[in-house]
Amino acid sequence: MNRDYGFDHLPGSLHDLIDMRAGTAPDRTFVIFNEAAYTYKHIADLSLRYADRLRQNGIRPGHRVMVLMHSCEVYLAIWFAISRVGAIESPVNPAYKGQLLRQLIETADPALCIVADDFLDEFRLSSEGLVDPSMIYSPDSFLALQWVEPCPRLQIDPRDTAAIIFTSGTTGRSKAVMISHNHQLSFGQAFAEITGLSESDTAYNFLPFFHIAAKFVALATLLTGAKMLLRPGFSASNFWPDVRRHGATVCSAVGGLCHMLQSQPQMPDDSSNPMRLIYAVPVPWEFKQSFEERFGLRLVEGYGGTECNLVAYSRLDEPTPRGSCGRPSPYFDIEIQDGNGRRAAPGEGGEICVRPKHPATMMNGYFGMPEKSLETMTDFWFHTGDRGYFDTDGYLFFLDRLKDSIRRRGENISSFEVERILNSHPAIAESAVIPEPSELGEDEVKAVIVLKPNQQASEEDIFRFAVDNMPYFMVPRFVELRKELPRTPTMKIKKAELTSQGNSQGTWDCEKAGLRATRLGLVLLGTRGS
Repeated sequence: MNRDYGFDHLPGSLHDLIDMRAGTAPDRTFVIFNEAAYTYKHIADLSLRYADRLRQNGIRPGHRVMVLMHSCEVYLAIWFAISRVGAIESPVNPAYKGQLLRQLIETADPALCIVADDFLDEFRLSSEGLVDPSMIYSPDSFLALQWVEPCPRLQIDPRDTAAIIFTSGTTGRSKAVMISHNHQLSFGQAFAEITGLSESDTAYNFLPFFHIAAKFVALATLLTGAKMLLRPGFSASNFWPDVRRHGATVCSAVGGLCHMLQSQPQMPDDSSNPMRLIYAVPVPWEFKQSFEERFGLRLVEGYGGTECNLVAYSRLDEPTPRGSCGRPSPYFDIEIQDGNGRRAAPGEGGEICVRPKHPATMMNGYFGMPEKSLETMTDFWFHTGDRGYFDTDGYLFFLDRLKDSIRRRGENISSFEVERILNSHPAIAESAVIPEPSELGEDEVKAVIVLKPNQQASEEDIFRFAVDNMPYFMVPRFVELRKELPRTPTMKIKKAELTSQGNSQGTWDCEKAGLRATRLGLVLLGTRGS
């Protein structure tokens, strides 16, 4: 049943894939949700019913269908149903409301919307004047429509757009990334190869389906004939009981998941679990070895993005240098370019640029933003907006988002590198490093810290640790302790929110405390506390 497709022999569409599985193994479990098991055939049949209703409502190839609901087996069926009619899935974060939600509706211009009951009132209010109210349905009411006739089977071009995925829009209006059928499927194939997924695995998927990671975990499951444990969100306290109860073996961890698990109280049976591998973005190198030993598993890392796919990763069969996210995928070329578009030398930082070796394995562009699409494809390279470098052995090192890089007194500082060093402190669970405007122009470095349960460290303790473990110009001037960090539904830290909040009375300032990190070491600035 398991088959290695590579990038050359992928199914033609999403519904081709589910139909193939339903045909070869109809009674095999595809997804487990709310303790119920759903077979490949069940999801395929349910998707046919939804496709009939879409067709009945006039949905045709190229129409956008907006979906606003949490992950569940019904979402999967709707996802494949949209593919069956040649329409374009436009998933939306259920947390969006008001003006932000209205902007996304305006951008997608959906012909029909399927919205979970919990979000219907907010969606109707936000979509007023943009969407015909008669074309807004809950999943149950939509399926209850009178059946007319079966949806005809369509031949889909693998290059046709299957979904538009909205970016987070942290530096401006959200961009709608157009993802083709082949692009989505190649994402799933890449994840399957990186993790060594097979039909004997059970993938734990807690990510939301408006995010590409949830989709590539599901698609890797389908491509390999594996099973998927589906959850509507992440719970640190329920994670390991879930893993043990359902035999979950692989999961994708974005944001601070590993930090959350590492911060849980140690138990004698931590390593007694079936999880063999976590795909972590990024790998927490500050405690990678102890994490792997504690939980009896392997961590692998990848680099990529919604627009460009999973383009670099660490290999399970070779050691990866500390801090590296691995070597380039055989399916993509990667180049580090300076500000003038010239290739940077090994060890020299620059923008990470990507080019595919296979057709339709990167985005079709940004929906409704052709000028932005062209801007990102300068010189036929996709410009990721990330800084990184290659070492002399061809391993890729991520430095920072270009927009997150901090400029302090003539030095470019990677917030990512500062966070990794801070997170190696025994009392720190995780950190977020952000710029704070300086009285002298440019930026100062600020660290927002969450401590591990039952651990203590003062702001000055953390400052002195930074002085001892990083170059003086990287040492945070400001330190702020918090109980938790604001997060997106995909567990990423909302740095833009932290930056906009600025300093508060609870923010510790080393200079007000009479301390400063200099190239000569730590110096006192007169009377402390003045």
